[in-house]
Amino acid sequence: MSSKNQIVVPKPARDALGLVPGDRLAVTVEDDTVRMEKLPPDLEDRLGGALKDVAGSGDLWAELTDG
Repeated sequence: MSSKNQIVVPKPARDALGLVPGDRLAVTVEDDTVRMEKLPPDLEDRLGGALKDVAGSGDLWAELTDG
């Protein structure tokens, strides 16, 4: 882990997930196991845009994403 708390995803894992720069990962932890799953492209952006239209100011999206 780097001083910025960043990790390197090994090339075999990147290849298996089809990861490219800019992709987002969902990370879950159970006991001593860390699991990473590739999120669908633009899912957060598409949902965020839809929720901003519904919520007006976008506060609902911030609340849902802890942002």
